[in-house]
Amino acid sequence: MPVRRAGVGSTGADVASAGKSAGAIAAKVTHDLRSLAEQGLHAMISSRPGPTREQLTDMLANVPPKHHTMRFQVCNGFANQRLSVVYGVLLAHRLGRSPVLPVLMRDGIQRDDKTVTAQGSNKVAFEEVYDLQYFLHQMAKAGVRVLEPHEAPLPSAYTEVSLGSLGANVSGALNTSYSHVQHLAVDCPLFKMSPPELDARQDEPIIWAVLDAMRPADKPWEYVEEMQHAILQLGGLNGKPATKYNFLHLRMENDWVEHCKRWTSIPDGVVRDNCYNGTEDIDVQLRLFAFSTDVPLYVATFWDDVDPERAKKVMGRLVEAGYRVITSNDVFPPAMKTEGRELRALVEYNVGFGANRFIGNSVSTFAALAMLERRHRGQWAAYYNGGNLPIAPYLPVHKMAWVFTYNSWSAKYDYMLKAAVRSAAHFNTLKPYCIFDGNTSSPIGRWLVDNNVTMIRHVPTWRQELIKKAQARMKDNLQHSHLYKNPDMLVSTFQRVDLPVVPILDQYTYVLYTDADVYFRRPINLDDFGLPLPRSVSMSYEFYKMFPYNAGIIMANLPTMRRNYKAFLSMMLDNDNGLYYPNYGPADQGIINKFYEHDLRSQMLNQAFNTKPYNDFDGASFLIHYHGPKPHEYLSFLETGKCDFYSVCEQGFLRSLCQYAREWAVYIPEESVATRLADSCAWLTNPTIMAVFQKKTGLVAQNQAVPDDKKQEFTQQKRRQLLAMAAEEARQRAAAEAAEVAAGKEAGDALVAATAAA
Repeated sequence: MPVRRAGVGSTGADVASAGKSAGAIAAKVTHDLRSLAEQGLHAMISSRPGPTREQLTDMLANVPPKHHTMRFQVCNGFANQRLSVVYGVLLAHRLGRSPVLPVLMRDGIQRDDKTVTAQGSNKVAFEEVYDLQYFLHQMAKAGVRVLEPHEAPLPSAYTEVSLGSLGANVSGALNTSYSHVQHLAVDCPLFKMSPPELDARQDEPIIWAVLDAMRPADKPWEYVEEMQHAILQLGGLNGKPATKYNFLHLRMENDWVEHCKRWTSIPDGVVRDNCYNGTEDIDVQLRLFAFSTDVPLYVATFWDDVDPERAKKVMGRLVEAGYRVITSNDVFPPAMKTEGRELRALVEYNVGFGANRFIGNSVSTFAALAMLERRHRGQWAAYYNGGNLPIAPYLPVHKMAWVFTYNSWSAKYDYMLKAAVRSAAHFNTLKPYCIFDGNTSSPIGRWLVDNNVTMIRHVPTWRQELIKKAQARMKDNLQHSHLYKNPDMLVSTFQRVDLPVVPILDQYTYVLYTDADVYFRRPINLDDFGLPLPRSVSMSYEFYKMFPYNAGIIMANLPTMRRNYKAFLSMMLDNDNGLYYPNYGPADQGIINKFYEHDLRSQMLNQAFNTKPYNDFDGASFLIHYHGPKPHEYLSFLETGKCDFYSVCEQGFLRSLCQYAREWAVYIPEESVATRLADSCAWLTNPTIMAVFQKKTGLVAQNQAVPDDKKQEFTQQKRRQLLAMAAEEARQRAAAEAAEVAAGKEAGDALVAATAAA
């Protein structure tokens, strides 16, 4: 089914003529490729940096084989075979055994749920697919000695075990029941290790070592280079080759359609609603992920198994949308067309690594794995079908994007941010991003960089208009929030509304946004938020168990927010109350509640993701949000008996603050506020001392942090506190700016002096 490219702005009527011109270009590309091969392309491929045989021998000498070994099978298509190798090596490593290289398959296509394994003529040696010498060297470098088949005992010496019969903890069962067996042979380990059995901190290094070591053998790598060259040639304009290309892995084959029907109908209560989403309107999805029509688009699928009418419809939409479409029919090297299905998939997989942007279907193992590997390499990757990433629980290397905003002039809150970043790093399931305002060379800016936080400098297009709107009613709105006092603070908090348009974040479907005053108690994965995932945004209660909700923690669906972005900004700025939204609240929290009210009310974020220390202790909580009083303010209450949040401080000590504070303090032992609060709590958790404390203060635990009959008094106190905070923040900002000016003057004077001396 030949699918040709069309120029930018082409319509359906242009497709036929575009096909003719594309055919001529394709013929020229084929001629160019042959000439390139004659000039020594194969020699160039063969000279890829890699270990010599002597270097491999030396490396293997440092990692002698284990006394116990393990053989394993691989199964199904290319990506599943790739993962089978990962799981096989990981399982052997867990058991203290040397893994034996498996035999791979030429064709692993599945027509039903039955596992396909290597049999007869369908077998292919590992070294025909992957660079064997490189793989063995890299694995030994990671401390894993992998045996070639001829180095291991004969298959007849192995005890065979079916992993499916071992229950939920495969490695535990094997270690318990078969540790005495010297040579073990297991069936395909694909997805046999259950999510609770896997550990992100322990397993991630081995998983990446295996994946990074599996680079193509010379022959398929030559195909990769030829295809990349051909795509750039064919995707060029006006006789000039393109400088980059984008990659779409589109699942629309007949076997995929049948797979989706079976997968969505599994009667286990799990929501599976994203297998075929976005396929037949893929042009719309590409626009949502900012795929430019100026960049040629390579579309990968197994065309031999695609219904012609479905292909015509879907590809026609891409062409009509203006994309310059290229497929394997245009650029497959002639010799490659006779290769097996899985080797062709390997080639396209690696062509994907050369793309500027990659997008695929998250339910597809091929696309999901490619996305994870690209992100691991620091490359842009996304999925078009919405929902979750089903492979993630079985491959603990997926990092959910965690986003927060911060600045260089709020130093008194730095200690809380450090606890948030360190606690997230401890569990190793989040990828931290900071939308930063101010001086990135400030102490906290440098600290964030040193702690592997990706810093984002983003200037909103609406900045000046927002400030103008806010200043119109600034004095009136100070009673609602201290943020109205300082334009920079106001813009900083509104930054979260730009989550869908920040360039580096536009590859994510879901991100977790939090304020800086949090810490994480457990690993967080996308599926933990419950399926189906939010349509747009999800938030939870503030002080009272009622709408509007607190925007300090947001589970955000970025493609939906991107689709609504213009309408959202229009409502945000069409405001005559100085950016206060009556019945919804102040600033960005108010407009988010107003615009997304229906979705927020229909699917509230579980309180386990926004747990407050002034409520009852929740051992299942994922993160704690120091909403209201901060730790230093709780300490101040103990010392002075005063709390600007009425009874919130008291309720914190009477409920769960101390249980959380001891966990939190572990992450910032160098901060005096943490050690002092933990020490105070150590006394207060003594029942006798707590009884004296309650008697002295007259405190009794309430059903809610602020009783209904005290709301007015609380609001008045909160207003006074907000005004005081605004003044303090303005003072800190002025001091920070003065320090920056002084530092700049000192550097300038030094430069002048050095110039004069020269």
